[in-house]
Amino acid sequence: MKHERRRLFIGLPLSRQLRKRLVREAAAWPETATLPTQEENLHVTLLFLGFVAEDQIPDISQSIEAAVEGVEAFELRFTAIQAVDDEESPKMAWLTGEASEKLKTLRENVEKAFDAFITEKKAYRPHVTIAKFKRAKWAALPERPVIGKEVNFVEPIDSIVLYESTVLDGKRRYEPIDTFPLG
Repeated sequence: MKHERRRLFIGLPLSRQLRKRLVREAAAWPETATLPTQEENLHVTLLFLGFVAEDQIPDISQSIEAAVEGVEAFELRFTAIQAVDDEESPKMAWLTGEASEKLKTLRENVEKAFDAFITEKKAYRPHVTIAKFKRAKWAALPERPVIGKEVNFVEPIDSIVLYESTVLDGKRRYEPIDTFPLG
């Protein structure tokens, strides 16, 4: 019997207000060289789980529920929009922030719950992928806009979400499967 596999990750949803602001930021970059993230897909990834058997989802949800127990809602501060790789030949643009103590605790809890899914330990810095760039088209622009800038966005985080990454009509979509409120 073939088990259905789904591409899953755990993330922090963003407010509609911040998502709209990030869409406006991406709209300022040349359309021909930019692949903006769709508004409904903007999020902060906590942990990528990869392809998971359908029948594992209830256990995953249970583990997430246990991981968020006792974790209070918190604010996430974003401090910059920056080019990833370099400003001359960017691969993508990120909204970046600092991991607060509450976010570190939440991430550690999630990592402990899903240790089997973690292939490498990397320093964690919360970020949102605002857009990807078509490098050749970006390089060919007669005038390249500056991507990097300092910002001061404070985002309330009161839940985490188990998302499924799917492709619908050729477009990547991140569909919430389950939402877990923070204390």
